[in-house]
Amino acid sequence: MSAVVRRFVLPLALAPLAMAFAFAPRSARAGNGIHPRTPVVWPEDTPCMTVVDRSQATTLQFSYGIPYEDTDTTSDEVADSRRHQFIAFCRGHSPQDPLPTWLSWKDVDAAAAMMLVDPMDLTDEEVLETSSVYKDCFHRITADDARRPITLAEAMKPVVWDTMGLPAGPYVIQAYTWEPAFNIWTQRPGVVHVVDGPDLSKDAPAAALTNTEDFMFGADTLTLQGCARAMPGSTMSLSWSLTSDPMLNWQPYVDGVALDGDAISLPFTPPEGAIQQTIALKLDITDPMQRTFTTYPLHLLTVLPGGTGTTGCGDSGSFIGGESCGEASSSGDATATTGGGGSSGGPEPTSSGATSDAASSGSMINPVGPDGCACDSGGGAGTAWALGGLVLLGLGRRRGKRGSTLASR
Repeated sequence: MSAVVRRFVLPLALAPLAMAFAFAPRSARAGNGIHPRTPVVWPEDTPCMTVVDRSQATTLQFSYGIPYEDTDTTSDEVADSRRHQFIAFCRGHSPQDPLPTWLSWKDVDAAAAMMLVDPMDLTDEEVLETSSVYKDCFHRITADDARRPITLAEAMKPVVWDTMGLPAGPYVIQAYTWEPAFNIWTQRPGVVHVVDGPDLSKDAPAAALTNTEDFMFGADTLTLQGCARAMPGSTMSLSWSLTSDPMLNWQPYVDGVALDGDAISLPFTPPEGAIQQTIALKLDITDPMQRTFTTYPLHLLTVLPGGTGTTGCGDSGSFIGGESCGEASSSGDATATTGGGGSSGGPEPTSSGATSDAASSGSMINPVGPDGCACDSGGGAGTAWALGGLVLLGLGRRRGKRGSTLASR
């Protein structure tokens, strides 16, 4: 992503917090307001699939980092504010359908004692321990009274998770930043499969997507990539939904595609109804015993009109993967293709040195860069469309109510 886009994304990421503050009850404003909550930073080499075989060992150790130390609490914060905690969930969730912002009513009471929140303004669905969706699905890795200060010294200590007594199966780890009244979650990439031996038939499948794109062009193809651990004969089904629909009305894209081994690779070309929209995606892995695990990309996807005419900028992480700009094919005879969103996955990408007729005429959304590559990151029309898409993305994440979760599953 270009420097221009990066400068735009940071304040955009804080926009939901600013909006929440603006419309918060007066009591909530008595706290530290829009002070940016400090997320956990997960290591770049976090594995997609982590297996805990309890026939060998019951504990898992994992590491995390922080972007900076954050300990300067104000007098009107709760006593243990600005701390990190780790929670394991038995399922994932769409970014459009966020987790409850409170772990327990005890936490709500602690914040209410400092006039940071009015408990009467909250519902059971906004508290993890009483949420109809998550109350039986979450397990504390670290206890509430063992939340870690946001310091480099604490972040250097590994987190030790004892899985003894937990149901076997897949788990998604979330880091919780406790700083009421606005607490946040940071999802650990990948999935943890807790099993009691190597027999895959004993446990539900586990899967994770590793894509980090948050926008794409409608004429291009995004390859969803990730990992899975499931019985032979398991299948993949991909669905999509407009985020403007608060119920997340999932539409099938492909169904029953064979899962080949432990790697996920599934092409997605946006259907016509997804163009110029922000969409959510979900991938179901179903084994021969009809057990299903659902995984979601880490981000919503804004679909812009047009196409890059290339495999994208591999060094930016924001365009569709493939060769980086300037790494032209040695054959030099590839031609760009554009097309619709059939269930077979869409067009084959071209080498990054090739340009389409639209690019040559200057009518393509993202203009050809100085090296002949259409992934120009120097601004212009491509960046303008990217910024517009990111605005839609930020707005899309605020639409819909958490109470509609059950209806959407």
